Amino acid sequence: MILDLLAPQKWQDVLDILVISILIHRLFLLFRGTSVLQIMVGLLFLWVLHGIAQAAGLVLTSWFLEGFGAIAVLVLVVVFRNEIREALIQTNPVRLFLGRLYEPQAINPAAIAQTAFQLANTKTGALLVFQNRDRLTEFLREGIPLGGIFTREITESIFARQSPVHDGAAVIRGNRIERIGTFLPLTQREGLPQVFGSRHRAAIGLTELSDAVVIAVSEERGEVSLAYRGKLEVVADPRRLERALRRLLLGVRPERKPASHVREWVTQAAGLVLTFMLVSAFWVISGKQQSLINLTVPLDFRNIPDYLELKRASAEKVEVQVTGKGRLVSALKPEQVGAFVDLRDGNSGTLKVPLSADNIRIPLGLEVVRVTPAAITVELEQRIEKEVPITPEVVGLPPPGFQIARVIVNPATVKVSGPDSIVRSLRTLSTEPISVQTLGLGPEALAKSVEVPLVLSPASLRLLGGQAKRALVSIQIKPASP
Repeated sequence: MILDLLAPQKWQDVLDILVISILIHRLFLLFRGTSVLQIMVGLLFLWVLHGIAQAAGLVLTSWFLEGFGAIAVLVLVVVFRNEIREALIQTNPVRLFLGRLYEPQAINPAAIAQTAFQLANTKTGALLVFQNRDRLTEFLREGIPLGGIFTREITESIFARQSPVHDGAAVIRGNRIERIGTFLPLTQREGLPQVFGSRHRAAIGLTELSDAVVIAVSEERGEVSLAYRGKLEVVADPRRLERALRRLLLGVRPERKPASHVREWVTQAAGLVLTFMLVSAFWVISGKQQSLINLTVPLDFRNIPDYLELKRASAEKVEVQVTGKGRLVSALKPEQVGAFVDLRDGNSGTLKVPLSADNIRIPLGLEVVRVTPAAITVELEQRIEKEVPITPEVVGLPPPGFQIARVIVNPATVKVSGPDSIVRSLRTLSTEPISVQTLGLGPEALAKSVEVPLVLSPASLRLLGGQAKRALVSIQIKPASP
């Protein structure tokens, strides 16, 4: 069904859907197993609901979901900024598009299980935190960096009663103990068994906020408990603990080997196909709704004959009403729409030019409904040439006791072209104002020269080719006559 709906569309539409599908699928691979993914799934659900509401014509619901989704994205960036930053730092563009294959951690579940039960046998309280994919820094308090390799002997010395850091947790990443003596956030959940002390509450609290795996060893009962995703259970023997660690930290199911690269690629391909189908369905649903938009665009007067000049036009801008599929109209930018009038067949005099959809340039897939005004009046005049003198516009007064003796402009005249009625009445061409006070004239400098732009007014006036648009003006002063 999806292929049938896509068949009559442009190849750009299919490529557009494919690119979005790949990006969504790779973002899922990048953040899977983290708490960020849960929020992203919620945002995706809001996006789908927004598309359905738009297609059904539910204006108020669509507006509410759109605003709520924008706020949710802002909250996602603020709350999970550290996780997003860490994932982007550790992920290059190639890895983003190729996905994340199975990456085993360098840990020894058997050694960890034996160590935990050895601590339990001696009733040595301990709290071992194993970092998974989520960043833990913002949840940890205090602690001392260690960086040593995880061994049974080092772990026993950390949690020995005489150790100054035995009350805190040891944070382990891979096969290294990164921090010791660290305090974890306690759970606020009510109704937990009274035998659970601060270690167990800390284990549950951290796993409620992240995907970390925490082992808690009870000092009073000599029990080993495993916490994950806010749930804590007592583990009876080392073999069960080892299997649980393999499953939670290495992704190995009981009695199974790690998934091969081939199986991982097959799974990713199936996920990409499913994502493509979902994006296609949303694209089709949102595309069925027609939208309408009004844009004001400037008129471009083209192909005016060299011997004619546009004197005036009744309108320099037009209002264009455009319709099309909702997704295309919403993505339309004002600069993508243009309006033009072709005057190649124009003659001297007043012309009435009708405006229609043929005078509007819009992207493919959109349609012009109306152009306002439906016609404009343009006045064309014969273009003539004339040589006129340049008059420098000098403002201000010279220093006290002096007067302006002479003003010289170079060149003295220029040749201009323009509409007959304007050029014939043109007597001189002025420069931009020149302030005498800013030239620094005085007893030590009786003459100054400055380059000043010419004022071509009205805008239909033009300098003939090869002439500079600036003039050199020299101002001389002399002592005032008594």
